[in-house]
Amino acid sequence: MITRRNALWLIPLLAILTFPLWKIPLASFLAPRGGYDPQFSKKKPVTHNFTMTAVTLLQSEDGRQTANIRASKARTSERPNEFILDDITADILDDNGGQTIIIAGAGNYYGERKELKLYENVIITNTTDKYTMRSDLLFYDGQKGVIYSPGQTKLLGEGITIDGSSFRHNMNNGVYQVGGRVYCTIEGYQGS
Repeated sequence: MITRRNALWLIPLLAILTFPLWKIPLASFLAPRGGYDPQFSKKKPVTHNFTMTAVTLLQSEDGRQTANIRASKARTSERPNEFILDDITADILDDNGGQTIIIAGAGNYYGERKELKLYENVIITNTTDKYTMRSDLLFYDGQKGVIYSPGQTKLLGEGITIDGSSFRHNMNNGVYQVGGRVYCTIEGYQGS
């Protein structure tokens, strides 16, 4: 005699035995509409495309602010963590609190590496050492605290003008290097 409790095991048994009959209608019901698209399952990279105006980027190291970079416009590029900047004014601070002000027409900022690449009429003014430099291309490495210009540079200081083919300034230890053919004019110097 089959009781209600004993009849309960017949439901899974019936589903297993009749599986070939209802497998095809169930598969067609569960299939995506319009057919299978193999490209649908591939993940597309997440991109962030935007343009901002009046942008300020703050850079810090060990809880101390090392750079304040302002731009009239910033937009993303095709590479991740790279921003294209227009009309840039950057305040770079060294370990002793000295400030270097850099102005440029355009540039790129690389977020992960803390690097700034500036071009188009780059003007550097160091308020501590009282010099002004002009160049067409400049790199600032925020992790090392180094300003580097691989191109023609003109350095103007108190009573001195230096023309060179490259310039490097380590802001942490204050070392300057002017490379290539260097032409120096010192005001008031009487040569022998």
